[in-house]
Amino acid sequence: MVNLQKLARTTAILACAAAGLTATVLLASPGSGLTSTVFVTATNQYDALINQDRVKFQTKDPTVVRVQKLVFAAGGYSGWHHHPGTIIVAVESGIVTLFDANCGSRSYGPGNPNGSVFVEGHDEAQQAYSAAGATVYVTYIAPNASPPVFRIEDDIPACAQ
Repeated sequence: MVNLQKLARTTAILACAAAGLTATVLLASPGSGLTSTVFVTATNQYDALINQDRVKFQTKDPTVVRVQKLVFAAGGYSGWHHHPGTIIVAVESGIVTLFDANCGSRSYGPGNPNGSVFVEGHDEAQQAYSAAGATVYVTYIAPNASPPVFRIEDDIPACAQ
């Protein structure tokens, strides 16, 4: 049975996000020095609830999953943005520094004390940067939308201006 209230709320949120994309493109900071290869984009039609071996994963509605490779050139950066849903980033080589909306940062990569994997899942602006270049693999788990939305551009935070 379809929950019409939830469907209406989700539709309204996605419409606002789409409107926000057009409204903030001129104010947002685009990325530079990145190339991407999308390996697969697929829809999961069913709720998922797995809680095993101290790992929990749950979705409450259909989702869209994308697996993508991103290559940062030396000095490459993503621009300020956030992701609907959750993403898991595995840094294969190099160091990636993730800046948050308060301009705090944490670096990730093979041999780094923070590890070589980070997970994102919030509405705050962030920017990824690599001084010497890096290769990362990203798994996006986003709310089902047509077309799918994996990234939302954000304004540059005051601390970064």
